[in-house]
Amino acid sequence: MKRLRSKQTLLLLSIVILTAFVVAGFAQQMPNLKPPPGYTMQTKEVGSTFNFYSLKRGMFRIPFDRIPMPPNKIPKGFIENKTFVCPSPQGTKYYNSPAAAFPTFGEPSRKGFQAFKGKGGDGVVLIFEYTNQVPMDAKDQLSKYFFKKTTPPDPNTQTEAEQFLVNDNTVIVWCFKNPKSEARQAHQKHTFELIGEVATAGQPKK
Repeated sequence: MKRLRSKQTLLLLSIVILTAFVVAGFAQQMPNLKPPPGYTMQTKEVGSTFNFYSLKRGMFRIPFDRIPMPPNKIPKGFIENKTFVCPSPQGTKYYNSPAAAFPTFGEPSRKGFQAFKGKGGDGVVLIFEYTNQVPMDAKDQLSKYFFKKTTPPDPNTQTEAEQFLVNDNTVIVWCFKNPKSEARQAHQKHTFELIGEVATAGQPKK
C-alpha cells in the first residue's frame, strides 16, 4: 500500500461483514471495501452472515441428503462430532421430540444432525424433513419457540445460539454457542449454495 504524504495517517480498523440475503434470485450483495481518501484499511475480522428468514416457500424442495456439509468444506480446526451435543436446550427438545415441540408440524419423516467441535465454538445443525407441508405460520412458531417473539433477530447482530431456515417441507436449525463460529458460517454458506443450485435447476429452460 502506498505511503500517505500526510503527517498523520488515520488507520481505519474495519470489521468486514459479508452479508448474503436469501431473496428471489438469490442475489448476493457485496460491500464496497475501498477506503476513503486519507485513510488506510486493515481487516481485523472477516465473517459471513446469512439471512434465511426471507426465503420464499413453495419454490423448491431442499434435498435432505445433501444438507450435511461434506468433509472438504469443514473449516480447518473443526472435526465432526458423531455424538449429539447441542448448546441449545430448546434445540435439544425439538430434536428429541419434534411433534411435542411443534404439534401442528406433526412427526418428521426424517431427521438428522451434523455436529462440530473445534476452535471458535462447538455446535450442531439440526435437520428435519416433513412429508406434508408445515403450517404457513411455521416461521412464527419457530421464532416464538426459540426467541419468544414472532420476529426473528437480525442475523447480523444476534447473540442467540439458534438460527433457523424453514421451507414447505424442511426445517434446518443451527445451534452454536458462538454465533460467529466458523463451522456455522461454513455450513450456512454450503446451504446457501445448495439452495441456489436447486433453485437454478428448477427454473424452466428458455
